Amino acid sequence: MFLVETWLKEEGAATLIETCPPNYKFYQSIRDNKRGGGIAVIFSDKLSCNEINLGTFTSFEYLAIKVKTDHSLLLITLYRPPKSSPTFLSDFSTLVSAVLTNYDRIIITGDFNIHVNKSGDSNGKDLLNTLDGFGLHQYVTEATHQLGNTLDLVISQPANINNISVSDIAISDHYCVLFEFPFTIHSNRETGATHKRCINESAQQKITELISSRDLLNGHKSLDEMVAGFNSNLKEILDGVAPLKTKHSSRVKTSPWINESVREKKRQCRAAERAWRKSKLEVNRIILKEHIITYNNTIRTERKNYLSKTITDHHNNTRVLFSTIEKVLNPAPVCDMLSLATTPKCEEFAEFFTNKILAIRAEIIRDPNYLQDAPIKEPPTLQTFSAITEDDLYKLIKHSKRSTCSLDPIPTFLMKNNFNNSLSPHPYYRSLTPPFSQVFSQAPLKLL
Repeated sequence: MFLVETWLKEEGAATLIETCPPNYKFYQSIRDNKRGGGIAVIFSDKLSCNEINLGTFTSFEYLAIKVKTDHSLLLITLYRPPKSSPTFLSDFSTLVSAVLTNYDRIIITGDFNIHVNKSGDSNGKDLLNTLDGFGLHQYVTEATHQLGNTLDLVISQPANINNISVSDIAISDHYCVLFEFPFTIHSNRETGATHKRCINESAQQKITELISSRDLLNGHKSLDEMVAGFNSNLKEILDGVAPLKTKHSSRVKTSPWINESVREKKRQCRAAERAWRKSKLEVNRIILKEHIITYNNTIRTERKNYLSKTITDHHNNTRVLFSTIEKVLNPAPVCDMLSLATTPKCEEFAEFFTNKILAIRAEIIRDPNYLQDAPIKEPPTLQTFSAITEDDLYKLIKHSKRSTCSLDPIPTFLMKNNFNNSLSPHPYYRSLTPPFSQVFSQAPLKLL
């Protein structure tokens, strides 16, 4: 997706992060020390893309993205202000001549603010003649502005662009230009098998009802039998409501704040859009615009609620808090992992840490008289141990981290939600006195 006139500044990355769908990234170019302008390109993370610099031009703004494909492909998004410098055509010719010799295929999109639809417009004639001299073709033939002019252009070599269309999506005075460009991609997305449980709101409610209605301890007397029966009953409930499923697909992340309320608003938008496209009535366009505004507001509200809940639930987990803030304020760096997995890069990585270790060792003071034998002190001993109350146990569990181990019978958040009302604290009391259960002495092993 190519966007112009974003009006974003350096701190506007949070807006683009919020705008991007799941598994999408972006590049942006901002206008320094001035209002307006700005360009952004949003793309799927399965594309291997890199921003490149083609020089500085005063008559227009641009953002150039190189895409890794079977043939070298360059995408340029350009914005020419309405009152641009008379050197625009000269600057534009310099830009095009520089890239045509280095790339097999190029696509130039953006708002040129030139009326190419008017035969008497001198700027339009000069631009089309310039493109013809470079062997490029301008594909947009419909009006792209509500006043009936063709200002937003798609430029490429002949026969590169398919199924081009212009659509009024009712959010700007400019229309949306859609087109297809087939090419073979080199995917950055990892694939593999994932194991997940579908624990939605209805599943959580069902699990709570089953835990409340079942005797999880089954009358066992010994601690081992009690813990084993307790874990077995919880796992049986979880497997019955939300069985573990294996899915072979690319590792695609979805936005966690997209819930049923957001999906319902999206369905209403689609229905309103179909009604407007069918009737072309102004009243239906206004209804569609209202639905779009409501849908966007719902996403913002649910995203705000999700982030607030995440911060509240993990207030004692600094790693999660810093990671959450980082994802909100700063975009993830676009990195081609395949280019890093090379022998020179690995050698450079190893050499860096080797030199770092040698430098640290060289700074260590080597004085044999520096270290002296410290007196050995008797370790402190606990003379008494007071049993905790049920309220103390409840507070400890409620304030514990939400991290879940693979040996846990149910996820930690379900345990915390059901502890006060449904889960008996008796096994926890019994585990505080010897002999200790063999279940608690197990540890998961992971192969790296």
